Amino acid sequence: MLKETIILIGLCCFSSTARIHAQQEASPFHTVGETQKKKVRTMVEVLTDTTVQDSLEEDIDMHADSAATEVPLMVALPLKDIHINSPFGMRRDPMNRRKGRMHYGLDLRAKYEDVYSMLPGTVTDAGSSTAGGNYITIDYGICTCSFLHLSKINVVNGQHVSAGQKIAISGNTGKRTTGPHLHLLCKWSDTGKYFDPRILLKFITEQLMNLKIQ
Repeated sequence: MLKETIILIGLCCFSSTARIHAQQEASPFHTVGETQKKKVRTMVEVLTDTTVQDSLEEDIDMHADSAATEVPLMVALPLKDIHINSPFGMRRDPMNRRKGRMHYGLDLRAKYEDVYSMLPGTVTDAGSSTAGGNYITIDYGICTCSFLHLSKINVVNGQHVSAGQKIAISGNTGKRTTGPHLHLLCKWSDTGKYFDPRILLKFITEQLMNLKIQ
């Protein structure tokens, strides 16, 4: 199956140098070259590895320009610079500051910045909702990803997009937002279950790393 194939080639493979700081305080997410050969692991191995879970709380210092490159990319980061404002998982509801609420997406710091498609795919929905504001949903085959709270949408339903293609400008639309940011929401196509978008960001960063050292 396609999902298992992509997982085996590294979708959930975590580099020892590619770690994400997912605390409430945002941290930079860049790309660096790394020549050490990496072990490819399955989804189950990654999700049950406590050292991997711990690594999500550690800082990384990398650099990647996901949009500008001389060669066609099959992957790209959704923003030129990645800073995590709020991670995937349980958190205190930012709207009322009282009860806990599951956060199914990832909030990235973005003040009216260009937003890029992370993989080649097809736009399945582009519109507006009360809570999420202007949004885009893209079917990437293995998964679908939605980009919320946009100020401007640059694509239409049914449009094919390539990795690194500008699809929108981030913003602050919708009722469930306390300031400009990009809300990234991802779920597996076969099960419909939401997963931590940091898994996809790690995979993309690793591919960009490999491109730089070739």
